[in-house]
Amino acid sequence: MNIRTRSYGYALATLALALVVGWSGRVTWLELGQLHRSFASAQTGDFHLSEYLEASIGDLNRSALRFGLRRNPADRREFERKSQEVRQWISRRQNTPLMPETRKLMDRINLVFEGYQAGITRLMQEPAQAGTAAGSQPSLEQVESQSAPLLELCRQLKSAERTAQAQFMKNSRRALAWLQELLIVLLALLAVLAGTAAVAIYRGVIGPLRVELGESRARAARNEKLASLGTLAAGVAHEIRNPLTAINVRLHGLKKNLTPRSSEFEDASVIGHEIQRLERILQEFLQFARPAEPKLLAISVDSLFARVQSLFGPKLEKTAIRLNVESVPDVWMRADPYQIEQVLINLVQNAAESLGHDGTITLRARTRLGRVAGRSGPWAVLEVNDTGRGIPPEVQQRMFDPFFTTKEEGTGLGLPIAARIVEKHGGLLECRSELNRGATFTIVLPQARPDEDHEPSP
Repeated sequence: MNIRTRSYGYALATLALALVVGWSGRVTWLELGQLHRSFASAQTGDFHLSEYLEASIGDLNRSALRFGLRRNPADRREFERKSQEVRQWISRRQNTPLMPETRKLMDRINLVFEGYQAGITRLMQEPAQAGTAAGSQPSLEQVESQSAPLLELCRQLKSAERTAQAQFMKNSRRALAWLQELLIVLLALLAVLAGTAAVAIYRGVIGPLRVELGESRARAARNEKLASLGTLAAGVAHEIRNPLTAINVRLHGLKKNLTPRSSEFEDASVIGHEIQRLERILQEFLQFARPAEPKLLAISVDSLFARVQSLFGPKLEKTAIRLNVESVPDVWMRADPYQIEQVLINLVQNAAESLGHDGTITLRARTRLGRVAGRSGPWAVLEVNDTGRGIPPEVQQRMFDPFFTTKEEGTGLGLPIAARIVEKHGGLLECRSELNRGATFTIVLPQARPDEDHEPSP
């Protein structure tokens, strides 16, 4: 799974999680609103209507009895005022949200209260209308008889209020428990979302930046060392080449005076060969320490592979090694054609030496997008694959180190020089290999358009 696929997966997972969090938050908000409305509509007094009504009826009964005892018009006016207040209170309660059972009882209480009020009023008016004696005033039995139906409804209302209050508390506890669970889930989702976002940010931004920073520091340190090495190399090469040239000239003169095929002549030949090897090492060392600046042109990968195949094909056929070029798409790159050809030649030679006899070397190319060497953009990817023995892991870790080699006659500068050339182009040289499954060297270079400056004709 590549980085782009993982990034899309993280983005989709984060979006889905954010939607779930949003939905949970909305449900929580709606549940809180419903609970708030329930508490607002169910005031504490709504469960104590019967108590107020019972107290009011008892007060009215006492006012009626006082009137019967004293025949004081003030007591009658007090009864009428209080009964009117109770009527208004009942009317107000009927217009407020109530439980269905409570509403029915309040409607019945309103009708029964009208009868109670009318009955008590008649009892108060009878003595005056009939001219009876004071002893015919409203009695306790008559008042209780008039208020009995109303008090019975109050007892029913009290029972209904208890039931409603118990149900309300039960519903409220259930709603609060559900709300608590929903909040816990919401907090868990928020924690997961925060963690996912942190991982996505780290992998998408911080991680690559840290890797890029580490690579940049490594490249800076390496370039600093190479700059010092280049200065040192120039001085060392100058100091060594002069004695080597003198030795080579004197050796050439000595060989003229030696008998061919003699032991002295053979020794002189070996010394001459080693002098040439030293000169080659010096040349490669200078090339590694101070590589020439590339002359960037738009190069067709197809033409570059064709040149390498024509150069190595006949030579490799003698050792039963096949050099194949896979169908190359129309890939162009911006590079120095001669330097990149040198890199490919080095990689093909190494692959051929790894195979020894009988095998296949394959050249292929493709394109890709992404970040390479701290830069983003389209890239041309060239691969050199062989079917050889593969490269051991301990060798892979050091193969690009200067002077590290597994060959008896090698200088250990071939791959480091190839890597330096590719780096000078703003690209990257990589290797992946498994034992007994061959190796693949990958050259990543900036991609070019065919309409840019073309390579010069060979």
